[in-house]
Amino acid sequence: MSALAAKLYYYERNLTYTKQLQRFIFSCALFSIITYLSSLFFSNVASLSPYVIGFFFLVIFVTKAITISMLFWLRQTSQTFQKKILVYDSKTGSRFIQDIQELKRTGYEPVIGNNELFEEKAIDKLKEAVQKNRISTIFIPFEIMLKKSKEHIINLGWDKENKIRLIARYDFPITGSNARFFGLTQVIRHRISPLDSISKKFYKRIFDVFFSLLVIVVFLSWFVPFLGIVIMLDSKGPIFFIQKRPGRYGKMFPCIKFRSMTVNNSTEKAALRNDARTTRIGRFIRKTSIDELPQFFNVFFGHMSVVGPRPNLTSQNKYYSNIFKEYSKRMYLKPGITGLAQVSGARGGIESDIEMKHRVKYDIFYIRNWSFALDIKIIIRTVLNMIRGEDKAY
Repeated sequence: MSALAAKLYYYERNLTYTKQLQRFIFSCALFSIITYLSSLFFSNVASLSPYVIGFFFLVIFVTKAITISMLFWLRQTSQTFQKKILVYDSKTGSRFIQDIQELKRTGYEPVIGNNELFEEKAIDKLKEAVQKNRISTIFIPFEIMLKKSKEHIINLGWDKENKIRLIARYDFPITGSNARFFGLTQVIRHRISPLDSISKKFYKRIFDVFFSLLVIVVFLSWFVPFLGIVIMLDSKGPIFFIQKRPGRYGKMFPCIKFRSMTVNNSTEKAALRNDARTTRIGRFIRKTSIDELPQFFNVFFGHMSVVGPRPNLTSQNKYYSNIFKEYSKRMYLKPGITGLAQVSGARGGIESDIEMKHRVKYDIFYIRNWSFALDIKIIIRTVLNMIRGEDKAY
């Protein structure tokens, strides 16, 4: 735990021996504090010899020193450990290239991109160059990204294949610990969402697993058989309605619902107000959103999240992707059982294109401003809406 807190197992490409030594000392200090506090409550911890602890620290130090040395050597000699990067051709870009060439341990192999390649009209050529050269990261100077005409470059970060880093001189007024130095060049990772952080993504997943498991064990374990009998008595057909829907980055997954309509073999069609296909029990479970509850199984198996942009039909994705250039951004995260758009009134069937446009705005806002507190707020509002019922739920 102390090693993780000290980031002892993080190997950033700007890593130096000095920085790693600082992390090791911090990890040892934290471990010593934890050991001392544990000894106050557990006698077996108090019996540990200082020589044993000292030997333990020595082994870790030697192991880390060998690991880092090997990693630095492999980044300089093995293509497997090297990464190609695309750097915008400018004074700042040239300075950055010079810095990483002097710091050979980074393992970066720079490819220079001229201004024409980064023009909006050449966006397809830029994407082609990234794929052709197997570029892992695009490095753009801050002063270039401040230009309105270069906004399309930042939008490349919404694609999972592209990583964007912003670079600046050592004296550029960038705040804080987010900056990483490569020589005299500052580098900051451009984040689309707070969930780009591995730790925050991990916390959200842990919450999803525990929350979905709680709902499945405590509620669905008895409610599914009960409602299943009611559904089968109401109309012929299976209990569940399973439909392939696009998830994160458009990857298809089996979206599970309680069946609320009569069985038909026609192509997918969104539900309409007063839809003749809806069964008697179906009208109730759709009005109260009970039909969505089996999606907690989707959450448990990792297809969905408790909170996120709702998964639309494949046909809707194709249609709206051609109408709204922002639409595909909503698939940056896993789809959710509920979302900010749904608790803000933008739910139910789509009766006009403008309604979808509003949903996309809410979804993008959620992606850019995610927080655990926001998830809890959305969940609470969802439960309240289920109790009250909604006019748009049909």
